[in-house]
This record gives sequence, C-alpha cells and structure tokens, in this order.
Amino acid sequence: MANVSAVVSSVRNIMRQDRGISGDAQRLEQLGWMLFLKIMDDKDQELEVIKDNYISVIPEKFQWRNWASDPEGITGDELLDFIDSNAESNLGLFASLRNLNVPAHPKRAAIVKEVFEGSNNYMKSGYEMRKVINKLNEIDFNSSDDKHIFGNIYESILQELRDAGNKGEYYTPRAVTQLMTQMTDPKLGEKVLDPAAGTGGFLSAAIDHVREQYVKTVDDEHILQKSITGWELKPVAYVLGLTNLILHEMDVPDYHYIDSLKKEYNSIGKKDQVDVILANPPFGASIAEGIETNFPANYRCKESADLFVILMLQLLKPNGRCAIVLPDGSITGEGVKARIREKLLTDTNLHTIIRLPQSTFNPATVSTNLLFFEKGSPTEEIWYYEHRLPEGQKSYSKTKPIQFDEFAPLVKWWENRDEGEQAWKVKIEDLKNWDLDIKNPTVVENDLGNSIDHLSSFEKSTDQFHSTLSEITHEMGLKENGVINKILSGHAYLFKNLEVVKQLKQSILQEAIQGKLTADWRVQNPDVEPASVFLEHIKSEKEKLIKEKKIKKEKPLPPITEEEIPFDLPESWVWCRFQEIAINRDELRKPISKAEREGKERLYDYYGASGVIDKIDGYTHDGSFLLIGEDGSNLKLRSTPIAFEAEGKFWVNNHAHTVQFLEFVLQKYIRDFLNGLDLTPFITGGFQPKLSQGNLNIIPVPLPPLSEIKAIVQKVESLMDKCRALEAEITHSEQHAQHLMQAVLKEAFSEQAPSKEYTTEELQELNIAAEEGERYGKD
Repeated sequence: MANVSAVVSSVRNIMRQDRGISGDAQRLEQLGWMLFLKIMDDKDQELEVIKDNYISVIPEKFQWRNWASDPEGITGDELLDFIDSNAESNLGLFASLRNLNVPAHPKRAAIVKEVFEGSNNYMKSGYEMRKVINKLNEIDFNSSDDKHIFGNIYESILQELRDAGNKGEYYTPRAVTQLMTQMTDPKLGEKVLDPAAGTGGFLSAAIDHVREQYVKTVDDEHILQKSITGWELKPVAYVLGLTNLILHEMDVPDYHYIDSLKKEYNSIGKKDQVDVILANPPFGASIAEGIETNFPANYRCKESADLFVILMLQLLKPNGRCAIVLPDGSITGEGVKARIREKLLTDTNLHTIIRLPQSTFNPATVSTNLLFFEKGSPTEEIWYYEHRLPEGQKSYSKTKPIQFDEFAPLVKWWENRDEGEQAWKVKIEDLKNWDLDIKNPTVVENDLGNSIDHLSSFEKSTDQFHSTLSEITHEMGLKENGVINKILSGHAYLFKNLEVVKQLKQSILQEAIQGKLTADWRVQNPDVEPASVFLEHIKSEKEKLIKEKKIKKEKPLPPITEEEIPFDLPESWVWCRFQEIAINRDELRKPISKAEREGKERLYDYYGASGVIDKIDGYTHDGSFLLIGEDGSNLKLRSTPIAFEAEGKFWVNNHAHTVQFLEFVLQKYIRDFLNGLDLTPFITGGFQPKLSQGNLNIIPVPLPPLSEIKAIVQKVESLMDKCRALEAEITHSEQHAQHLMQAVLKEAFSEQAPSKEYTTEELQELNIAAEEGERYGKD
C-alpha cells in the first residue's frame, strides 16, 4: 500500500518547482483534476469487469491508462500540448473534456464536463507534470490494500486546506460531521442534501451511516444511490468532493458545481424539497454581486451563512430535519439577523444547540454552534449543550484535532436529557429579540482562550491574506510595478480594506475587457480564429432566427466611429455594438394576472416619488440575462448597474432588461464587460435615470475570439474568487485581532497568571500584531 503522506509530500515538492504554480490554491486545484481523472479511470476499469458492455464516457485518447500510466510516457512540451491544445485539428484534454457530449450516459458525462469547466492546468513544465503523474500512479484505487486510501488522502488534503484557510472558509472536522449525521439519523429512502457540500464530508458521512444502519439488499443500495445530493461552488472543493463520493461507491454522484444561493427562492417547490439537510454553510465569505435579490426582501443581507439559513428552510420538506454549523454572529444580532432567527424559530422546532470551543475549526478561532431543528412546528424550548475541551488540553490544533469519542457524554445525554454543568434549556418566551447566544448559566466568566493560540490564528489569517494578494498581483502581471512591490513587501495592510478590494475587482474587469489579462494566452495560442469570424457566425445565426420568426428584425445601427472607441484592441479582436451579439428578449415578456401575482416575491421594486410601488410587467425566460441596478432599483442609478444570469422565472418590471446570447460563455463575458464599464454616458432621464433598450443596443463592445473569451471568463472567475477570499480574510483578520487583544488584556489584568510565560520574541510578536490590528481599525 502506498505511503499516502509521502506521495502528497512529493507531489507538493515537485509542484513547487514549476513556475506556473503560485500558492496552495493552484497546487490543490492542479492535484484535484489529476486525481479525479485517475480515480475515474480506476473505477471505469473496475466497471468494465463487473458490467457487460460498459464503456467509459471519457474518450479513449484521454483515459488515464492510455496517456498517464506509463512512467516513460509522453512528457515535456508534448505532454503540455496534449493537455492544453486549443487547435481545432488537435484539441487537447481540457478543450475536449469541457465540451464532452455522450448521449448514452449524459449524467456521467456531465460530471466530467463540470470538473474541467471549473478547473485549470497551471503547470508550465511537462517534465514536472510527468513526475507528478508518476507519483500518483503509485496508488491503485482498485487494489484491496488501497481500497480505503482516499480517506487518508482526503484528510491530508483537508488539513492543507484548513492550514491555508482556503480563502476564508474552513472545512468541517470529520468528528463533527459524524456527530451531526448520527444525531440527525438519515434513513433509507430519505433525500439528503448538502447545499454547501465542500469536499463532501457530510454526504460521505450520510452514505456510511445509511449503509451501516439500513442497507441490507441490492435494492436498498439502488435506493441509496438516488438519495444523496450535493451542491458546491468552489472548483477545488467540488472536484475533491466528487472524487470522494465516487470512492464511496456512488456510481453517478448527484453532485453539482453550482452556487446554491443563485437558486431562485420562489422557484423551490415540493419536487425540490428534501428530508434531511446536513451542512456547514460558508460564513464570513462575500457573496456574488446582487445575489441577495434572490431572497425575500425582508431577509436580504450580505452574510452568506444567514442567506443559507433562509434557503435551507425553503428546501426542507414538512417534518424535514436539519443539522447545520453556524457562527455566533448568526445566532445573535439585530435587524435582518433577528428576522431570520424569528423565521427559524417560527417555522421549525429548534430543539438543540451544541456550543463548540473556539478552536474546533483550527486554525480559525471562531465560536461555532451546531443547530438541530425539524420543520413544521414552532419552537417552544431549546436545549443547549456545551462541549468542552479534553481535560488538560488548552485548544484543538493540527496535531490534536477534535475526536468523535469526545462526544460520548453528549451522545448519552441526547436521549435522556437533564440540566447540569454542561446542559441547560431556555423557553422561547424568555428569548430577547430572538437572540440565541445564551451562555452557560453555570459558567461565571466566558473563557477567551489563550493569547498565543489567538496570535497563531491571527498570523495565519494575515499570511493567508498576503498569499492571496500575491497570487492576484502575480496573475495580473503586476510584479513589475515598483510601487505595488514596495507596498506588498512592507505595507500590505494598506490593501486590508473592503473599498480597496472593491476597486481591485473593478480594475480586474477593466483589464479583462481590454485584453490585458490574456496577453500571455495570445502568445501561447497564436492560431485562433479571429473575432471577426465569430461575429459573422452570430449574425448568421440571428438571421436564421429572424427568418423562423423566433425574434424580431432589428433596426440597423450606424457603424462605430473613432470617437466612440475608448481604447485600442488586441489584433485578433473587433469592436461591435451590443445589439449585434445579443438577442433582445424584452418583447417576449408575458403579461400576468393578479391571481398569478399572489404569493410571488418581486425580484425588483419600482421606486417612485412616494416610495415603493407594486408594478410587475411579466417574467423572463429561463437562462436569460438581466441588467439591473446594484441595489435592486432597476437602474435608478444609486450605484453602478450590474448584470447576471437568471435561473428560473424572475419577475421583472420595465426598467430591467432581459437579453440572451447564442454562446453561454459570451453571456458571462458580457456580464464582466458591463460590470467593468462606465455606463454613465448611456444613461438617460432625470428623476429616474435609466438605461433604455435603445441605448443598451448601441454600446460599443470589445469582442475577442470565442476561444479567448473562454480564457478571459476563467481568468476573471479565478481572480474574483481570490478577491472574495481577500474580503473574507479582512473579516477574519478583524475577528482574530479582537480575540487576540481580548485574551491579552484578560491575562494582563487577571489575578491568575497567564497559561505560560512569554519569551521576548513572543512578546515582540504580540506588539506587532497589536500595531497591525490598530492600523486595520483605522482603515
């Protein structure tokens, strides 16, 4: 059996030698898709033996066994060309699998396609890549000795993700997923969902639980195969989660690379609802622009964890059960947070809250809680249970993580509850403003933890911020900028400001639409078809739709003048007007009756002189593209307009534009283009400024070749993901700084001595951290 730790360590060291790998995130993404391909091929070979006429959905040329398994196989530039080629006559692995279409096995093909649409090949040396491949080949996922090897790989990679902070998100310790699953007890035939599935920890725990407790026959196994569903937005976590489910013997995992919060709230019906939800929704992470408008106006906010609570309440069937992880920030607070808790306590029986130590999600020092509730009846009383650290242990750490056997007293208490030193209950009428942050009444003073542990968390959060910032500047080619380099080397805290990150995001979009983000890509891909060919194809397809009377004939527009061109384009690009590449769908809005409006949530409000006026004209079509105001005010310009994809039926009014594109990736590019463009010159109106359809149609658009559009979209999504990570780390850094200084002050003024004597070096580190925390507070 392979030494998994040694394999992962060797792979890490090899990747560090490759100039294309910048930081842990890229290394893990690279490892993710390679590991997925190998595991898929190992499973395919197993299925070929046990199933008659089984054929892999991966084309023979790209099956791992045919290009990777031979240690003396292709390497160097030949290997890179095999992976990366975009030439029509010789499409490489990525280009081929991103466009995979196997009608005989559409679900399995869709899984492969999703993986490669969300992943990238960062390695620039085919020789180093061959070394990585050969190390991975030491593991045989079909051998009896290696059958459970992925559990170790999975835990090893999870630990790396936790240590790196994984862009502001922390993964759930296996002991916690096991406890939540066991206490919720998903049964055979019940639909189990994790809408923030990460690497599939909750889903794999549910699979193990149902198999152990309820699966007795082959038919039972078939039922289980159709009962587990997961959604995940982050590409690295998605690939790792998918491989995790495959190795848990899920033949075709019902696991999707989507943003759960984009699921339109009012489109969730009985067919979408599930029996059990197990989840650790991301908290402290920034959400996509405008995504809160998917939710009822009374519950709209920018905190991802709070929006997930509302989403999960809608996704649960009547009598459905749920166990989720929430930070203290979500169980207390005023305004929308209180309204969300009111809905939770009114719509469900929140019967148990387990309070965990701050270091449970090491290296984060975030106070977290496990909430268990059932939908259908209001809460009358809540039981609290405080889980404590093992005796003599100051905190959880990388070397001393939380263990499931520590929960033995809790499991025993669960079925026979009594109040005591660690357990207490609160009646609903005793809550103030629905506040659930109820401290243990038997504990006089809340333990703030050890300052050295907080210092370590603060430093790791700061290091992660600097690492992510360095990755962004590297990808944007800013390393040659002397001022940027000076700031990064000595004053990186100047970037620790949400407004600065917002400006950075705007700069990324502007660089993208001018072709500056893909300058290196054009050098590596000199033979792509120019944008003029793509534009002629769009015009031809639109003419067909006009002849078929599927769209109306458009009025001709004047050619673009030199005065309208704001910047020079790369040689293979062309200027065109918005109307030339978009299909206006506004005329397809259908009128709706008053009866149809009943109980429907308006996506956007029409703002008039006297406030909000109910004015709904119709709805968009699935897959439409919406252009609205950032604050939901339909281009009543309080801020820059934004554009995003609509999923499902959105109720709109006459200030929101609905358009579609022949190529989905073009839709994503135009979203980035409009979000990075100053639309002020195209806005008309006085009291209620708006962007009319006529003015939208004449906007000059810089159009790249289709293959470069795909590269731009991937680059922008990668950079925006990193920017959201910066925003999350700013929030985490502030929390760590507060916890650190609270602990320092407590130790300084406590009658009890600190838990340890500080060295001179540690005291210097504390002073530096305090100074940086002070600077952060002033920003």
